[in-house]
Amino acid sequence: MSDDASDRFKKFFHEADTDNDGQLSVEELTAALRNHGYKGSDSKIQAMFESVDDSGDRLISLDEYLKAMGELPDNDHKVAAMHHVFRQFDKNGDGQIDRSELEAVFKEMGSVVPQEEIDRIIAAADRDGNKTINYEEFIKQVFE
Repeated sequence: MSDDASDRFKKFFHEADTDNDGQLSVEELTAALRNHGYKGSDSKIQAMFESVDDSGDRLISLDEYLKAMGELPDNDHKVAAMHHVFRQFDKNGDGQIDRSELEAVFKEMGSVVPQEEIDRIIAAADRDGNKTINYEEFIKQVFE
C-alpha cells in the first residue's frame, strides 16, 4: 500500500472514530462508509466488519482496518470516491444534478459560469435527455 493510500485510510479511520476511542464499532463504520459513498446492505457491511475483526472483540482497530483496506481492489475505492463527489453536487439528494445544483457548485468554487455553459455541460453528459445528470451519466462523463 502506498504512503498516500495509507494516509487516506488513516484519515478515514480517525474521522469515522466519532467517540475517539481508537476503534470502530459497526455503527461508526457503517455511518462513515455511507457518508463516503459506499453502497451495500447493512448485512453486507456487518459481514465485512466481522471478517475484518480479527480479534473478535466486535471492534475494529486501526491495524485491522489498514490490513483490510490493503486487500480491497483500488476500483472499489475509486467508485466510492466518485459517488461521494456526485453526492456533493446533488444538493437535494434526489439522485440527479440539475442546472441549479451545478450552478451552486461553481459558485461554491468561486466561479460564475454563464447559463449557456451550464446548459452545455449538462447536455454533454445528459444521455437520457431529461436535462439533469444522474449518477451513471456522471460516471460516464468523468471516465470517458
